[in-house]
Parts: sequence; structure tokens; C-alpha cells
Amino acid sequence: MDRFVQVEPHVGENMSEPMELRILYDDENIYFGFTCFDSDMSKLIANEMRRDARDLHENDNVFVLLDTYNDKRSGFFFRMNPLGAIQDRAITNSGDSMNTDWDAVVACQSKINDAYWTAELSIPFSQLRFEKNDPMTWGINAGRGIARQREEGIWMPVPSSYGGRAKYRTAHVGNLVGLEGIAPSRNLEFLPYFLPGITQVNDDNGTLQTTREFKLGFDAKYGITSNLTADITYNTDFAQVEADEEQVNLTRFSLFFPEKRPFFLEGAGLFDFGIPRTSSRRPPPMLLFYSRRIGLAQGNAIPIIFGGKTSGKVGSYGVGFLNVLTNEFYEAGTDEDDPIDIPRTNFSVMRVTKDIAAGSRIGVMAVNKDEFGDYNRAGGFDFEYRPNDRLNVRGMWSRTFEPGMSGQNNAWYLGSRWQNNRFRLEGAYTDIDDDFNPAVGYVRRTGIRNLRGEARWIPNPQKFGIRQIWTGPELNYLLNHNNELEEWNISYINWFEFDTGDYIFFSGRRNFERLNEVFGFRDGIEIPIGDYQSNAFNIRMSSNDSRPIGATLGGGIEDFYNGTVRRAYVQTTLKPNGHISVSAQYQFNQIVNLPEAYFTDGQPQPVYVNLFRGRLDYSFSTGLFAKLFAQWNADTTVVSTNFLIN
Repeated sequence: MDRFVQVEPHVGENMSEPMELRILYDDENIYFGFTCFDSDMSKLIANEMRRDARDLHENDNVFVLLDTYNDKRSGFFFRMNPLGAIQDRAITNSGDSMNTDWDAVVACQSKINDAYWTAELSIPFSQLRFEKNDPMTWGINAGRGIARQREEGIWMPVPSSYGGRAKYRTAHVGNLVGLEGIAPSRNLEFLPYFLPGITQVNDDNGTLQTTREFKLGFDAKYGITSNLTADITYNTDFAQVEADEEQVNLTRFSLFFPEKRPFFLEGAGLFDFGIPRTSSRRPPPMLLFYSRRIGLAQGNAIPIIFGGKTSGKVGSYGVGFLNVLTNEFYEAGTDEDDPIDIPRTNFSVMRVTKDIAAGSRIGVMAVNKDEFGDYNRAGGFDFEYRPNDRLNVRGMWSRTFEPGMSGQNNAWYLGSRWQNNRFRLEGAYTDIDDDFNPAVGYVRRTGIRNLRGEARWIPNPQKFGIRQIWTGPELNYLLNHNNELEEWNISYINWFEFDTGDYIFFSGRRNFERLNEVFGFRDGIEIPIGDYQSNAFNIRMSSNDSRPIGATLGGGIEDFYNGTVRRAYVQTTLKPNGHISVSAQYQFNQIVNLPEAYFTDGQPQPVYVNLFRGRLDYSFSTGLFAKLFAQWNADTTVVSTNFLIN
């Protein structure tokens, strides 16, 4: 391949710097060799050596997307930079969803020369999933990013409205033909572990209590076929998993944390069932299966005795089965908290999807939680219809079951999105009953009927240094099941990206909220029943992350019931070379003039809900790094540190 066209900034034009891609294969691997010519190698940007570094796309890079089922829905994405760092992703839902924590066992190497740089990638067939045919046809796309020019090119053109996500669109891949004589692999991976540990806790009397432990366990993966994988875990350990990022919660609803544990990440996209997110910064309204309900409860790790999972494809069917047994857990209560008493519990999940056309599918899911005498079950069906590149329609119905419950325990959703190169329109309706309770899922709010609409204009002015603009309104209208108004809001966003890679975002929102019961905001602070109207304004500015020193600044002001919340946000990142990266982030939230707040000398005192994160990464090579991650949450009074060598 030697002809690549720009996705940005000049859509459809040839890339400003040429590139060649050669593809080879043998009985065990498929190889990709990139040669990237550059007229000014002194301006090459490469300051990341960590695997899966979140800012790798801000470096010069090359990438390849493989749709190994050639179904236009799922795929595997690999990206490399001139230092040999790699990033891999498992793609689902035609590029709308991706598993960023998926890791393949691959080999890669890069080299910087006088007039060009090269990257080579070797992917074992055992790491990919595909239907065995002879010959095989896979979907493929590939491309290159030139960081200093904010330029990105691709082999098969993708509508510019997808912007930076164009490279993930499996619906727009070409064909890779001529793959013959590849025998299905029976890949076996076995990872035993032993974990010595010590825990020291100061009890209420100030006495240091010491507990020692020694654990043995293993994780195993077996390729039943080339497109069906079995995972087994015994006495599971997640000590190597990074701690969750602390979050600030000023709402009445529970927070959402992403899954990071490797056992649950394999084939995770197949188990997606629910109401889709409206933004990566917002939690999903509902998931019928949320894997963090297994092995975690009230901030405690619940021992997993055994788990098994099979996931993959059989013909045009996607299949996923999961069963996990967790041990009992007890923790004595304190003066403020009740004891935690969790019995031995069995979790089961079944998911089947059927591809009905390119990019379209139907599916069913069943979830069961059995506490040996008590149970909670959920089931439902969903569909996705993509008649063309512009229109996407999704729908879902589900129901939960538990002892003594009948009637008001359904949830359903219908939504659509249409977009072209300049406009995007979305609309959706959600209905969730009061008693809908997926115990192994996530639901942000029950007893609602929600109508949502969004419009975006996406011009590419290419003037005054502006690369792209996203602008438009969003409307939410929410009723309870008595058709009484609970909440409405209308907002307008503006997002400007510049040729330099910097951006600025600002938005305004008008909101109405009705409290039908007292909101216990914090200890001793209760927001009374009533109707509340509010206005909000937020702004955020960020520099190009490829620079050695980067920063993001933001702030906002918003009415908060009877008070006002003032927000400020700052993040700085230092990357002097490819080995070291230091970042610090501080979120400031001050709530003032809240009559229900604490009083001193007859005046309400401000409430502070602040958060700090600091991160230090050092890469000895592309395969060995050390990481220190520290957090402080003033709201929950949590201070945590995480140190990892990997």
C-alpha cells in the first residue's frame, strides 16, 4: 500500500509525506512493515515508550485496523510510534465502542533513520479471532499520523464527520485477500501466581493489627477454535490492577467506574447490553451486566474462588457465557456503618448476538445472581440497524426478576443517530420502571421517562488557525411514571480545535430539577423538597499533548440548589523525553451560600469538594516501566498510592 489520503486537515488529499506498507504472513504470524518518509526528520515527535500510553496518538505514529471476521462490526486496532511503543484496542459496534485495556501478545520494533522511520509489527494468529476459510478475506485499514502538522491519513477513506475516530470505523475498511493455508490455533496461555502479603490496620484503640497472608492461584486462556476462547481463573488476584481514579460526586446518583480487571476484559464488548452513553465523560444510563458487581462490594475486594468464561463467534453468531463463584465475606461494622455480610454467591451471564446484515444485529442476554436461597435475574433483547453509513438505530427491552417482585420492573430504549460530513442529529426515548433492579448491572436512575435530543454542526473552516468546530444544542426532558415533570435541561456546547492541536471548549446550560424527597448531600447537610432552577457556564482550554510541557485549564460556575458551586481545574504534564512522564491534576469545587450548610457566627460556611491526582511514569524500555500513582480526595478523606513495576 502506498497511497494514503488525508482525514484531516485536508480531507481526500494525498498525505504530505509518503508512506509504504507491506504485509507478509507465514504459518504462525502476520507481519506489517511501515516505511514513513519525512522531509524534516528533525521535527519528528516521539516522547512515549509506555505500552498503551493514552497520549501515543499525539506522537508521530502508524496504525492498522483488522476486521478479521469481515463483518464490518468488530476488529483489532494496533498503533506504533517511532520509539517502538505500541497501543492495542479491541473494537466493537462498528467503532462506537472499544476496549482500551485489551492486550495482545505481539512483537514490534521501530527505527529512526536519516530520511525516514520504520515500524514492524508481528501479530501471532493465535492472538486474533477469525473464521477458518481457505482462502480468507479480512477487512483492513491502515494509516499514519504526522504530529507536528496535526495530519492524519488513511488507506480507505472515511467520512470526515468521524474526525479522530475515523481510524476505528470497521464499516469503512477495505479487503485483505490471499490469506491461505492458515491452520486454526489452539493457543494456551497459563499464568500461575503466588502472592505473599502483609496488612496493617490501626484499630479504634490505636493498636496496630497485623495480618499476613499467602495466596496461590492462576489464570488460563485456551483457544477452543480460532474464533472462540475460554478463560479460567482460580483464587483470582487483581493486585497488579491500577487503583480506580477518585471522582467527585455532587449529584444524587451513584458513580460509575470502568472495569480494569483482565479476566473480565477478554471479550468484554460482546457483553455490552444497555442504554449507550451520550458522552465518554458521562456514565451509561443503564447496563444489564456490569462486571464490577462481581468481586467488589462497598469498596471491599470479595474473594473470587473460581471463574470461567467462553466468548467469541460461531458463524454469524456472537456467543458469550460467564460463571463466577465468590466466597463469603464479613466485616464488622463501626459506630457509623453497618457490618458487611455477604454470603457465597454464584454469578452467571449468557449473551448471544446474530449478525443480520453488514453492521446490523439482534441479540439476547440473561443474567443471574444466586446467593443460595436468594436470587436476582435479568433478561432482555436488543438490536442495532445500520442501513447505510449515515443512519444508526438502536433499541433494547429488559426485565428483572426477584422474589416477591412483579409488574413494574421493565426498561426499554429506542434511539437513532444520523450524520454526514457536516451535521449530526440524535434522538432517544428511555423508559425505566420504579422496581427495575439489575443486581449485577448498573442503573443510574429508575422510575423515569426520558426524551433526549441533540444536534451538532461540524464545520471545518480552515481559517484563522481553526481546524474544526463542534457546536449545537442538547435537550433532556424527564418525567416520572405519573407523567409528572422531574427534570429538564437545555444546553449549548462549543468546541474549537486549532491547527496547533490546542482546543477550547465552553458551554452553557439551563436546568430545572424537582426534589420529591430530602437530598442528603453530606453529613449534616440536607437539601429540602422543592423545585430548583439553575444556570451553569463552563470553559476548558487545553494545549497540544505532544509538547514537552502541556496544560489544561478549566473552570465554571453553577447554581447548586439554594447555593452556588464554583469550579476550577488544572492539569500539567511534563514529558522531557520518551522515558519519563510526570503529571499532576487538581480539581477545586467550592459550594457557597448554601443555607443548609454548616454555620459559623450565623453565616453558612463554604463546602469544599476537592481532588488531587499525581502520576509518575518511567520507562526503562518499551517492555519495562515503573509507575507511581497518588490521589487525595478531600470529600471522602481518602489518600491512596499505587506503585507498580511491569
